[in-house]
Amino acid sequence: MPNVRTVSEHGSFRLVERDGRYAVIEARDGQVYGLHGAEGGRPGAPDRPDAAEAVVAPDDWSAEDDARRRFEELTVRGEELARKIW
Repeated sequence: MPNVRTVSEHGSFRLVERDGRYAVIEARDGQVYGLHGAEGGRPGAPDRPDAAEAVVAPDDWSAEDDARRRFEELTVRGEELARKIW
């Protein structure tokens, strides 16, 4: 059974929690992606309950307030971008 649960979801972003630590992932087209990766790439995995553990780097799990701040920043930027595109 996966140890990760989705706390909040807005647009393509999800705030997830595992063992009291939090992270933000992005879900698109049946895949989930971590926010950081080696050499500019972002790790991806099929969108399943255990996927966050595969795509979130160990250092990207953080305290809840830090992760919520990052989640809010990303959702606001995503909404602004969507308004510009449409």
